[in-house]
Amino acid sequence: MTRTELENQTPAATRLRTSWGLAAAGALLLAAGPLLGVVDGAEPAFTSWPLLALLALLPPVVAGALLFRGRPFVAAGLLAAAGVLAVGRLLSDLQVAVAPMAVARPELFRPATLVAVTPAAGVWLLVAGHVLVIAGGVLSAGRAGMPADESEPPTLVALPVIIAAVAAIGLLGKPFLSTDPFQLDRGPWDLPVLGLTGGLLLAVAAPLATALAASSPDPDTRQGGLLGVTLVLLAVVLPPLASGTVAAGLTISAGPVLALVAALLLPAVPLLGRLVRLLRGERDEDRDLALPSIRRMHVAAGVLTLLAAAAMLGGALLPQLVLTTGGAAPGLASANLLWVAAPVFGVLGLLLLVPSAAAAVRPALYLSYCGMQLAAAGATDPVLDASRLGIAQPGAGFWLMVAELPLGLLALVCASLAGAVERENEDVGEREQMPLTELGAALLAGFFALGAFALPTLRGDKYEGATLVPDGDPALSWSLLVSLVVLVVALVVALRSRPARGAAVLVGVAVLVGVRALELPLTGDRVEGAVAAAGTWLALASIAASLVAAGLMGARATR
Repeated sequence: MTRTELENQTPAATRLRTSWGLAAAGALLLAAGPLLGVVDGAEPAFTSWPLLALLALLPPVVAGALLFRGRPFVAAGLLAAAGVLAVGRLLSDLQVAVAPMAVARPELFRPATLVAVTPAAGVWLLVAGHVLVIAGGVLSAGRAGMPADESEPPTLVALPVIIAAVAAIGLLGKPFLSTDPFQLDRGPWDLPVLGLTGGLLLAVAAPLATALAASSPDPDTRQGGLLGVTLVLLAVVLPPLASGTVAAGLTISAGPVLALVAALLLPAVPLLGRLVRLLRGERDEDRDLALPSIRRMHVAAGVLTLLAAAAMLGGALLPQLVLTTGGAAPGLASANLLWVAAPVFGVLGLLLLVPSAAAAVRPALYLSYCGMQLAAAGATDPVLDASRLGIAQPGAGFWLMVAELPLGLLALVCASLAGAVERENEDVGEREQMPLTELGAALLAGFFALGAFALPTLRGDKYEGATLVPDGDPALSWSLLVSLVVLVVALVVALRSRPARGAAVLVGVAVLVGVRALELPLTGDRVEGAVAAAGTWLALASIAASLVAAGLMGARATR
């Protein structure tokens, strides 16, 4: 149904907009509650309000985007599913108001003594927020009174319900493991009646809402319902996972991990159902999604790329750490790499918005994204180590740096769709024979890059930079390994691509290796007596070889 058709159904359209308004108002209250504080006498285990605000606002933001794009039935299904799961969340937060010392919610507060804490205004904002979300879900249930204009028998019903049941099992486990005597790691079964009821209702609501959505004959309702369940599950399981990761004395438990994996699998079920239909030879041109336009995908990728770059710049600008004593934490030298990676990624985003340049720069996006993650990995280990030791908590800069990851991934998905549409519409023709000079330069770039990632880029007094072998900086070592694998794959793709596309890929290789080469000049201040090691010189050689190969391929593309 188009937006014009929706506007012609005034009562139904008004009802759906009202339901969205209620859900949006509830999300704002859910975001404001942790910021104001839910109890007096205790502070959160880490700076959690940016994460909690993002998770609270995500469902109405997605639903609003769907409404704007003329997908009201998907939005209605999303809001209805969020309302179903909000009942259990309401009772769980009411337990904080009734007996806060009985619950395990370190993202909201972490007791430091045996003195009981008292509820504050923030907890009542949470309760009011859930009530509004429930009201919005009730109004949007049944497609907000709008009649269905299409019907498609559900292909897969049992699979999403099974996945949601796995998530329910995870929700019933311990949210984290604790060695802190003041912070108990209580799951739903260990809580008083109100908290137990809320936990059980939330666990039951996940497969129930999934079953209602998956069994609907309308594909939009199925899509929206599963998306709503996913977003709410993420809001439930990510805070305890973050607590177990960054808070001192707390570790991750299996339950939230299980629920997180299940939540991420749910949105793929409708796509899997369509794939089953295609494999059966039952493709329907009226029901199956049409390929998007290249221009639209380039614009979407460009906007998401700019948002990711802005988040990364915010991560560099705002503090990565906040001392537990309340004082200002010293800046991390390892975060200086963000100042270089983010602008490069942002420039690519701007070029994607230019029709004449978008297709040419698109292949460089993938390697540049890996460069962003490599830059972020250098700042991850110091933040996590300080959090585990109880010295400091992750600051707003850290969470903005984390928010860049999914935004960039979405940009890559849009760019990949644009590439798929381009290959579908264009006749590639016979692949040209690559000149020996180009092949040699590209291979040299790969060999030099192997040494740049395998060997340290800097050495100092009793210090050696991170390499592929996980040691003192495991996050950086794993990022180096993943980046090297992606780089090798990219070089193979460049050698098999058309000259213009291959040149863009090689420029991306230079950007990725450039982040590695800049480790010494931008982060060397953290190491006493820092000097360039072999990895730095090999990285510079790899950059030079990549740019030479890119220049040669680009020149051949213009002939």
